[in-house]
Amino acid sequence: MPAAPGGAEPSVPEANWGGVSLTAIETVERRAKQLSVFAIPLICAAQLMATLDVTIVNLALPAMQRELGLSNAGLAWMIDAYTLAYAGLLLVGGRAGDLIGRRRTLMIGIFLFTAASLVAGLAADPGVLLAARAAQGVGAALATPTTLSLITTLFPAGPARTRAMVAYGAMAGLGITLGLVLGGVLTEAASWRWVFLVNVPIGVLLLAAAPRVLPESTGTRSRVDVLGAATGTAGLTSLVYGVIRAGSDGWRDPVSALAVVLAVLLLIAFVVIELRVAEPMLPLRLLRHRARLGAYLIAALLFACLYPSFFFLSRALQDVLDQGPIEAGLRFLPLGVGVLLFAILTRRLMQTTGPRPLVLVGTAATAIAALALILLDVDTSYPALLLPCIVGLGAGVGVTFVANAAAAMTDVSEPDAGIASGLLSTFQAVGGTIGVAALAAVAARVSESDLARATQGRPATPQLVDGALMAGFGQAFAIAGGLAVLAFLIATLTSPRR
Repeated sequence: MPAAPGGAEPSVPEANWGGVSLTAIETVERRAKQLSVFAIPLICAAQLMATLDVTIVNLALPAMQRELGLSNAGLAWMIDAYTLAYAGLLLVGGRAGDLIGRRRTLMIGIFLFTAASLVAGLAADPGVLLAARAAQGVGAALATPTTLSLITTLFPAGPARTRAMVAYGAMAGLGITLGLVLGGVLTEAASWRWVFLVNVPIGVLLLAAAPRVLPESTGTRSRVDVLGAATGTAGLTSLVYGVIRAGSDGWRDPVSALAVVLAVLLLIAFVVIELRVAEPMLPLRLLRHRARLGAYLIAALLFACLYPSFFFLSRALQDVLDQGPIEAGLRFLPLGVGVLLFAILTRRLMQTTGPRPLVLVGTAATAIAALALILLDVDTSYPALLLPCIVGLGAGVGVTFVANAAAAMTDVSEPDAGIASGLLSTFQAVGGTIGVAALAAVAARVSESDLARATQGRPATPQLVDGALMAGFGQAFAIAGGLAVLAFLIATLTSPRR
């Protein structure tokens, strides 16, 4: 009888079942359970770090502008450079995990994100800061889709995967909320540089822990679809750029129109290439699954609703209700609490109900909360309207993110787990980017028209300006709520019943 490894404990008699040692089976199961205890927090921390950066920079922008002398256009690109690189490369990041190994891809993404955060926090030149923001987007594009694919490959279907999905979904919503809070706190209490530097110790810890906690997948032995990756990335990047530019310069801007037309042509070429190549970067069969395609569309519509809702709420609190960055950020704390509570509730329910009713409830809650924000005005009481709406959005995020992520990975084989999760992240990022850019343009046009009608050539008073801003925000909230209603309708037709 062999000795116990390291002499830690005596070996026990081994029974054989089908020629396999039961002691060996128990050892593997025990090792898998031990890994899951540490793997879930690590995966969640990586997801939180990436999503945190979507919003944490927003409340630091005025301080960055004052210190570095940024123009208004340069200030906008501090947000857009990250979004452009992130959304454009998500498909590549998802497939990279399938090809070269998911742990390796995650670590490369975390390393790039952490190094870029350090450079951004120390930057003394706007050009360096802009380049660092784009590099952060590249790192996040590699790390984000890998986190979800690790969950689906490390945890078998059942309670273990459900718990991991709950944590993943909660981090996606919680990162957005904490970003709004921490951005204001760090900027006022320390410096805008700390919205970037806070990522450095987190990234270093993740890089040190990943090799010890996460097993490495070997990757698939396949050729890289270089042409498909190039056209797909160029198409998504052109689309995101065109929408971002149109949001600031208008849809009649020739450069915006050219970018969108080019994006359509590139994406058509991408589909043709993927249909003909032997080993495509994106197997189009993934989109022929009704429940999975529905989950992708729901994700795009919900992010197109949520990102603008958070954006306009933040502006209303600061620009109209005259709250400082910290005070405005703290108003969003109930949203984070709602995300966590409803994500935990979703975990308990999903094992018996399946994702379908939960996606329906989550999208309905999001739609009601977003539509209720139409009532927001300059005299709105926080407890009477804003607090219930923020809690409603938190409930929608907590329920839908968890259940919809599970639906998006329905019947996905392990070799395609990375690209399937990359598709989900891509739909979310592109939906959120298009939502903010399009609704910002709508809100600006409505506000300008309302102010012109109210002043009729006379000087504008602060009250008239605030009223015009709220008119524009109200129109944006109405459209955002309509997008959530559309997500609800798609869920009724496509969500898996079990």
